[in-house]
Amino acid sequence: MVGFLRLIGLLLVFGVGFSPFLAEKLWNDPFITMQAWWYRPAIYTGFALIFVPSILSAIFGRSRVKTGIPALGVITSIQQTGTYINEQPEVRIGVTVSRKGHEKYDTTFKTIIPLTSMAQFQPGSFIPLLVSEKDERKVGLDLNGQLSKQDMQELLNEKMVQEGVSPEMMDIARTGEKAVAKVLDVTPIGGAREGKLKLKLTLRVTKTNGETFDITTEKELMASALSQVQQGHIINIFYSKHDPSKVVLALNVQEDQMNQLFSS
Repeated sequence: MVGFLRLIGLLLVFGVGFSPFLAEKLWNDPFITMQAWWYRPAIYTGFALIFVPSILSAIFGRSRVKTGIPALGVITSIQQTGTYINEQPEVRIGVTVSRKGHEKYDTTFKTIIPLTSMAQFQPGSFIPLLVSEKDERKVGLDLNGQLSKQDMQELLNEKMVQEGVSPEMMDIARTGEKAVAKVLDVTPIGGAREGKLKLKLTLRVTKTNGETFDITTEKELMASALSQVQQGHIINIFYSKHDPSKVVLALNVQEDQMNQLFSS
C-alpha cells in the first residue's frame, strides 16, 4: 500500500511539475498553470503521498506485534529499508519461525534496531519472537523475554523428536540417572541420514555412587560432534533406571545442529 501511494505521489508531482512546459507549448504562457488554484495543492499532495505513508509506516508499523505467542526465529536475511527513526535504522528481517505444535515456516517483518546491536542480527542468528494470534505471518521481536527457558527446551525436544529421536530417549534425558562415561571405542558403521554419522560406541559408565559398567550402543551424531566422542574422552550421559544399557549422550549442542533443527 505504501508503495502504491508513493507511486501516485510521484506521478502527481511529475505531472503537475510538467504542466508549465505543456502550457508553454500550447498557449505560450507557462504561468497559466502555475497560477492556477490547483497547482500548489497538487504539488503538496504529491509530496505528502511520497513521504508521509513511509513515515507513518515506520512509526506505527515497526512494532506491529507487541503481544502474542512466544516463538523462536532464525534470521535468514536482513536488509536496511533506508528509513531512520531517532537516527536508528529500520530493517526488514527474514526469519524462519519455530513454535510449539507447528511446522517451521518463513516470514518477514520490519523493526528498528540500534546501530550498536546490528552485529547481533545477522543471518543464522537466533532471536526471540512474538507471533500474532490472528495471523501467524505477522511477527515481532520479543522485547520482554516471553520465550522462557522451558519454552525453548520444549521447542528443542519437539524438533529432536521430529528429527527421529525416539520419545523413549527423550524420556531418559528428562528422568534418567546422570552419570559420566569414558569412551573406550568409537567405530563408524555408516547408514546414517545426510549430515549425520552413525557410530558404535563402547562406554565405561561411572555412576554417582562410584559403580562402573560397560555398554555398547549405536548413536547418530552430527559430524561436528564427532570430536566430543573420541576414544579416551569423558562425556556426560543419562541412563535408564530400568535398563542401564539405554543411554542418552549429553553433548554440547553445536551451532550447526541448532541451525539444522530450526532453519529452513
